[in-house]
Amino acid sequence: MNDGVEAVLYDGVSSRPLEARVSVRAPNALVVEHGGERFTWPLEHAGMQWERTRDTLRITFGEFPRRVLIVRDPLFIRSFVLRMRYTGRQGVYDRMLGLARSGPVLFFLGVAVLLVASYVWLLPWAAEGVAMLMPRTVDRQLGEAAWGTMVHSLDEDTARSRTLQRFGEALQLSPDHPLTFHVVDDEQVNAFALPGGHIVVYTGILERMDRPEELAALLAHEGTHVQERHSTRMLMRQLASYVFLSLIIGDASAIAAVVAKHADNVRNLSYSRGLETDADRHGMERMHARGVDPQGMVDLLQLLQEEAVDMPAAMEFLSSHPLTAERVAEAERLAAELGIPAVTRPPLDGLFQALRAEEEEPVSEEVMAE
Repeated sequence: MNDGVEAVLYDGVSSRPLEARVSVRAPNALVVEHGGERFTWPLEHAGMQWERTRDTLRITFGEFPRRVLIVRDPLFIRSFVLRMRYTGRQGVYDRMLGLARSGPVLFFLGVAVLLVASYVWLLPWAAEGVAMLMPRTVDRQLGEAAWGTMVHSLDEDTARSRTLQRFGEALQLSPDHPLTFHVVDDEQVNAFALPGGHIVVYTGILERMDRPEELAALLAHEGTHVQERHSTRMLMRQLASYVFLSLIIGDASAIAAVVAKHADNVRNLSYSRGLETDADRHGMERMHARGVDPQGMVDLLQLLQEEAVDMPAAMEFLSSHPLTAERVAEAERLAAELGIPAVTRPPLDGLFQALRAEEEEPVSEEVMAE
């Protein structure tokens, strides 16, 4: 090995590969010869790094320019690796290989743990990140797929839905998504938003409200989930194992098919505390901008807190929208910070009365149009 072996040198100045020869000489130095020049790279120098695969050795040296040497001679690679092992400087490939040889059970157990961790944490995180890169039209497509599957199982009150639509449109909650509001006749104290714009409000929560500001807060909260793409992001996290590859290749139709198949998961999307606080904050800011007292959000959260004590089994809203003391306190702080709106509130009282009225006691058109 004193005469050296063939190698490829990149000098750090140009990207052109250069012919070179390399050998290891005592005391622990790598000698590189190129074009009549000779360089000595001490093996224990901090600026020298190396890695190898099964048949290629890659050595880097220096700071700037940082030179790279590629060697493919098997005898040289074997000798170099043994020498470096004695100095305690093994590459990743050799450390992994040594671990596998010394403790195959532990090695494969570690690989299994890494795969499980990637599946549980990395894959959902990656799916959420890729979802944010998708165009907003995908949100609408996902929401329509889910709505088309679940609409037949919901007892929608179409008359109230039309009134709620007028109520929601007066608030102008989502500039990027046209929101479609639905009232569903069900005792559940619940509401949910689908990606792209469908927002469902159950009569169980609607009939427990006393003021239009509370309903405005609920719609503003759910509208924020749509506008800020919270629903899409959480959906992608929950269905990551099914949709990740479709997200990578941009096949929205395949994602929509998965969403339709798992419509119940979409209906019961669970949001993190951070997203819930974000929906409260943005919702209150939009309320304030439209002349609606943001204190309505505080009243809504307090109402839900009180109802949860009396009927915890029916509080589906809180199971998917976690409510904490910190969240209520933050809403109170923001309401005080925003203060009373300076602009005039849209006419919501008549519409709210119509939504709260029983079918046999309709509210007059004059009241609804106030």
